[in-house]
Formats: sequence, structure tokens, C-alpha cells
Amino acid sequence: MDVLPLALKIKGQPCLVVGGGETARRKIELLVAAQGTVAVVARKTSKAVRALCGSHGLGIEEREFVADDVLGQLLVIAATNDPVANAAVAAACSRHRVLVNCVDDGARSTAIFPAIVDRAPVTVAISTGGASPTLARRLRERIEATLPAAVGALATYLGQHRERIRAALPDVRARRRFWEHAIDSDLAALVARRDEHGADQALEAALKAPLASGLVSLVGAGPGDPDLLTLKALQCLQRADVIYHDRLVSPAVLGRCRRDAELIDVGRRASTSAYDAETRQSSIHQRLLADAQRGLRVVRLKGGDPLLFGRGGEEVAALAEHGVPFEIVPGITAALGSAAVAGIPLTHRDWAKSVRFLTARLQDGAINADWPELAKPDQTLVVYMGLAAVEVLCERLRAAGAPPTTPAAVVSRATLEGEAVVSSDLQNLAAKVRAAEIEGPATVIVGRVVALRKPTPMD
Repeated sequence: MDVLPLALKIKGQPCLVVGGGETARRKIELLVAAQGTVAVVARKTSKAVRALCGSHGLGIEEREFVADDVLGQLLVIAATNDPVANAAVAAACSRHRVLVNCVDDGARSTAIFPAIVDRAPVTVAISTGGASPTLARRLRERIEATLPAAVGALATYLGQHRERIRAALPDVRARRRFWEHAIDSDLAALVARRDEHGADQALEAALKAPLASGLVSLVGAGPGDPDLLTLKALQCLQRADVIYHDRLVSPAVLGRCRRDAELIDVGRRASTSAYDAETRQSSIHQRLLADAQRGLRVVRLKGGDPLLFGRGGEEVAALAEHGVPFEIVPGITAALGSAAVAGIPLTHRDWAKSVRFLTARLQDGAINADWPELAKPDQTLVVYMGLAAVEVLCERLRAAGAPPTTPAAVVSRATLEGEAVVSSDLQNLAAKVRAAEIEGPATVIVGRVVALRKPTPMD
């Protein structure tokens, strides 16, 4: 991020617009809407600019800009059609440390106007740092279509009661939970209907009611690409007070979490012994319970899906045993993400009647599995965490009767930067994987459907 988005209060503050054409007129309108004290300097002003300034009592000086014009200004806008003149304005602002916006010149601007969605007092601003105003406007159109018209009225109502709630609930987290509960209740609909009496009653009832216990959300982070998070998963990440995440949850997904949420890495390392793993898992149970019982919103964030090879079932059992409310938010599994990246259909009515999921954690150099069953030809086998065990896996399947020519593939870092696919057969897959020097996490896919692989545009 090379631009820090800020909301600038310019009510009653001195602002200068240099320029008198259509571009300047649009900027003057924005400054007037924000109640700034606006002055205009231009060699020549249009009829529309003169009419706008006259209707709001703004001063106009039709003359050349001089550097001292920026003195005492909070914000200056260079909106002439002359790049040399705009550069002179920017230089003067730089010398005197005054914020300047050079229209269509992001390199010289220290303030950049975003595309704005106005639901006063709620304002949504979209900025591309000056790189593409057109893209910012297109994103604004999408937000305009989805943001409720009454959200501004709701913000006004909440602001009117803010101090009272602050006094009643001095603890920040308790206050945050109260407001989240209130906003998710009928309050928003009552305000939208302009039923102020009903809204007051709903707010009073929420304030008198005891705060509910916390909630634990077991959330699937998907295979790594944050754009593959479900909408509900994203909502949970944005509302969480504390997030316990596994090691394989990607930094990009963690970047979608609430900014002030506490992020705690509880992922198991490869060197963790079985005893240490059980101790670690028991500790996770205790921490989830303790935080929820304090009334916090807790997220247990797991790569892929929370109930597939993630010990989510054990955590659900611990929460249920202690009466702690929880919810399960599924995610795209590593199997589905890897198949999509590789262009492999996991099922095909002529090639595979079923799909089997297996974890490849080695125990004394072996994988504990029913190999004759796994070697059957009319199914697809998907092996999680299979990179280190690919040689053992291929050997055991061949020994159990799978033909050496059975198609197989290893998908590395599916949906992440550096993703790679190595495809071959059971006879040669391990050697090709070693030669490719790919990195984990990786998923192995074995079965006739691998021969149907259609390379994706990412290949």
C-alpha cells in the first residue's frame, strides 16, 4: 500500500482551486458539499464556474497563480488544462507542505480524490492511488448497487446514541459486541422504516438484555487464494475478536481478517510428535472455550474445509460438551482446489464412480491404509499432504494391484503463487516430482481421470 486512505474534515477549512473550467467546477462542487471554505484563482473562468461560485458566495480572482496563493491553505487543487501551470502549483505546495491534488497527475499529487459513494454520513471511497480513476468509478458503481439507501440513516441513529452506550458499556469489546448484536437485530429495519419509537424500544431492550455468550466459528480458509473465501467466511473474519489459524492458511487470507483482531498461529509443525500434537490440540480446545466464555467472537481458521483432515470434529465435540455456541463455515477443500488448478475432473461417469480422500502422514515410514481397496481402478484417489510420501504411495498402490501405467499427478501450492502441476503415471511420478523440485503443500491425484486433464490458462 503506497497510499494511506484518510477521511479529511474540511468543514470551515481554507481550500484553493486553481483553474476555471469544467474540471475545476466538479472539484469546487465536492469541496462545497464537504462545507470547505473555497477560493478560486484562474486566468479565466467559465460561466458555469462563475454561477456556482456566485450561488455559494465564493471568491474568484481572475489572474495568474502565484506561489504565495497556497499559504494558509489546507488543500489545493490544480485543475487547469495546462500541465506546466499544474506543476507550478504542485511545486509551491511541496515547498510549503500543503496537500495538493493535481488532476490526472497522481505523481505530483499528495492528495488523491477517490470515487465516492455518498450515503451521508456514511461515505465509501474507492481509490486506485491515481493509477486508474476509471476502475475506481466502475467499483463505485458496483457498491452503489449493493449498499442500502437507509444505511446513512442508521449511522445517524447510532451516532445519536453513541455516548449513552459508551457510558453504559465502558469495556470496548463489550460495547463492540453490543453494537454488532444491535445492528444484526431488527433495529436497522426499524430505522429504515423511520420508526424511531420502535427503534428506541429495540435499542433499550438490547441494552437491558444480558450479553450473549461468545461464538466460535470454525471457518474453512480454502486452498489459499483469498478470492475463494465464501462470503460467510469473510464476514466471520471481519467480525472476529480473535482468530486461531493453522500454519497453512495463506498470508493473503489472513490479510482479509479484521485489522484489530488478534491473530494466533496454532498450526502443527512437521517435527511435532504425536504426544505434543495431542497436547497442542487440548490447548486449542481450552483457548477456544475460554475466549468464547468471555463473550468474544472467535474464529478457528483452517486451510481447506474445517471438517476434512483438520481435527475440526474434535473441536466441535469440545465446544458442544461445554455448551459453547458454534457454527461451521465450510471452505473449498484442497482436493477441489488442486483439481481445478490442474484441470482434472475428479469424477467422470465413464472413468470414476467415486472419490476417496486420504491423508499421507507417514507413521514409521508407512501409510496406514487399505491398499487393495485404494488400488481399485474405478475410482479417484486424492492424497492430502502427499509430497513427502509420493514414492511410498506409488509403490504401495502398484504392489496392491494398480497398473504402473495408472495416470497420476501432483499439484503443488494450488491457487497460490508458484503453483505447479506434475503429471505422469505410478511408475514414473516420483522421479518426475523429484526432478521438478516442487514445494509443498501438495496434493496427489491418482486415477484414470488424470488422463482427461485439460491444462488451465494458469499452466
